[in-house]
Amino acid sequence: MSTLAETSPPPSAPDSPAGHLTRILAAVFAGDRRVWRVAAITAVPLLLLTGFYCLQPRSYYTGTDSVEDLTYQVRTPAHAPLCVTGLQLPARTAFVRLRVLTPTSLRPAMRLLLHVDGGSFLAKLPPASLPASRMGNADFPIPLSPEQPTAQAASLCVTSAGPVNWGGSELTKSRLLPAHVQPASLPVRPAIWYLPASGSTSSFLARAGEVFSRAALFRPGIVGAWTYPVLLFLVLPLLALLAVRLLALAALGRGRRLGLWLFALAALNACCWALITPVFQAPDEVDHFAYVQSLVERREGPSHDPASPLQRWSSAEFRALKDTSFLTDHQVGDSRPPWLASQQRQYEATISELHPPANDGGGYTTSAVHGPIYYLALSPAYLATRHGSVFSQLTLMRFSSALIGALVVLFTFLLARELAPHRQWLAVLAALLVAFEPMFGFISGAVNNDVGVNAAAAALELLLIRLVRRGITVPWGLLTGVVLVALPMVKGTGLSLYPVAGLAFAGALWRHHRRAELGGWLALVLGAVSMGELSAHALSGLQPSDAATGASAITTNTNAVEEAAHHIPDFAAYVWQVFLPRLPFMAPHFPAAAEPAYVIFIERGWAAFGWFTVFFPAWVYVVIFVVSLLMIPLGLWAARREWSWVRRHWIEVLLLIAMPTAVILGFEAAYYTPGVREGVPEFGRYVFPAIGPLAVLVVGALHAFGRRHMLSVGTGLLVAMISLSYAAQLLTLTSFYA
Repeated sequence: MSTLAETSPPPSAPDSPAGHLTRILAAVFAGDRRVWRVAAITAVPLLLLTGFYCLQPRSYYTGTDSVEDLTYQVRTPAHAPLCVTGLQLPARTAFVRLRVLTPTSLRPAMRLLLHVDGGSFLAKLPPASLPASRMGNADFPIPLSPEQPTAQAASLCVTSAGPVNWGGSELTKSRLLPAHVQPASLPVRPAIWYLPASGSTSSFLARAGEVFSRAALFRPGIVGAWTYPVLLFLVLPLLALLAVRLLALAALGRGRRLGLWLFALAALNACCWALITPVFQAPDEVDHFAYVQSLVERREGPSHDPASPLQRWSSAEFRALKDTSFLTDHQVGDSRPPWLASQQRQYEATISELHPPANDGGGYTTSAVHGPIYYLALSPAYLATRHGSVFSQLTLMRFSSALIGALVVLFTFLLARELAPHRQWLAVLAALLVAFEPMFGFISGAVNNDVGVNAAAAALELLLIRLVRRGITVPWGLLTGVVLVALPMVKGTGLSLYPVAGLAFAGALWRHHRRAELGGWLALVLGAVSMGELSAHALSGLQPSDAATGASAITTNTNAVEEAAHHIPDFAAYVWQVFLPRLPFMAPHFPAAAEPAYVIFIERGWAAFGWFTVFFPAWVYVVIFVVSLLMIPLGLWAARREWSWVRRHWIEVLLLIAMPTAVILGFEAAYYTPGVREGVPEFGRYVFPAIGPLAVLVVGALHAFGRRHMLSVGTGLLVAMISLSYAAQLLTLTSFYA
């Protein structure tokens, strides 16, 4: 009679290959098995969805002239030629597209004369109906260009049987030759797209090699086409695996140096964003880069005077912008960055010949109102690459910014652990939700002062919660005073957390009013005064004579909210209309069809990359909206289930709710106007100074599922967030380079 021992296979020997593999797998997939089980179940459909995105055949461009379809200022009368020179016709191109705006819904007949090395081609289009917008494409067929060379020098002239306006961009910052309607040249460049043969489709996976090669252009020399498959197929999956492992270990009460691991994970994820996002294609990055360069090269920040005679950008930055076709100071829309290696070689040859100076900028920029603290933190990165290209400088500065952004994740972990010291996995989950929030990762991997204010705000929020829970000591009081004063010096919007700080101080005094703590409060005052004196005497020398350090940012923010303070009932109506439909007695502040809260907090707060031109399909935002909305009743139900904890820690709960509320009211006050706005000017990233408390509230809301099931729900939420972050990076890469 056989026994179980007889029928079971013998265990692997400790030193056998199978034994080594078993130990490796056990080490990698360590921790709570529920976490790994739920992660696998959640990840499979999301991976399949990502694979479908990469494998789906779709139409594509063979190239563009890297000009955005921003304006329709170029108007040509009937039969007047519009000519464009200095073009590069890509290989395998069968159509040349321009966009037109016509006086009527009928597009007139058109003809295009294309000059390419070795010949000329004439293409004609008959009249065609246009939609109600009177805007449409004009796709001119041309003989299919050969596969070699990669591109051919070209020029074109296009005429229309009737008056039309052509889509394009102003040429205030371009190396490209202007278009001209004979005989006058126009300070505008038409937007041009090149298309393959009619009906041609291809998947992103099929064109992966082209995408990776294009993405490596205008980067530091160490970055190549190899970089992007390493990021997509090795680094980012390993980060996802590490994130789940940290949660699984924390769920069993294991794991050492969790805060350090979380910091490193967040920094690496933001660095991946830094390499994926095209150069200068992050909000206001051109001006934030200019601030750092001005600090290092000129020993002072940019001018605060809009009428300053100084150049807005140095010649070195200006040349980099020109040669990457950065025409509009904003976005590329349906166009693309330069895709040709020859364009990079041309830039390098120009730089080698001209050696444009880096110290002749310092004019007024959008970043001028901010204090120098964040920019000083990025200065070592600029100095380390001072003799390299602008693109090397920008990339290393982005990496430095990623380290600052990762501090928010570390402070979120410490904040949540402060509230639940015996349930570390809650703190790990909250920190990971912040690290993988797509817009937070994107902005952390860019040069933008918002990264600095996010980190400073997260530090203050941690210090305030700690103060309420533990009371105040001399070292912690000194640090709190320093951070409190430094916060609005980084960016004036940091003032919005001052009322929350006042509440925290009152709560701390109510809970801890021992005489022994008097020294801590005196230290807080000393820290605040010392930071103010440092700003007035040491940092002021880094600002131009037309502004004082810190005071400018604070004054600017104060002036911005002054209008709201003087019209409190109307401001309340403004905030109401951001989130809810306008009531009959309220004056309108937004267009009737606008959905401000959805645009600000869902679309722009979660996934609007580049200069807010790269978006997910609409259904993704609907899912995010539904999940976000569900967190409110879940939070209320969780509070009911954990009422004994809430009652004991009601001050901390009040502060956690007050932090994002104050931040939102602060930036809404800054954007408030009494009249009706044409659009929605606010951006979701402005709430990131409170992203840590928001993540803690979300994790707290998981208690609605009960302590038995909340780990599984939290794991599913984390895997969904990681997948969304990965999909966002893939979307950004393909939107710019495919």
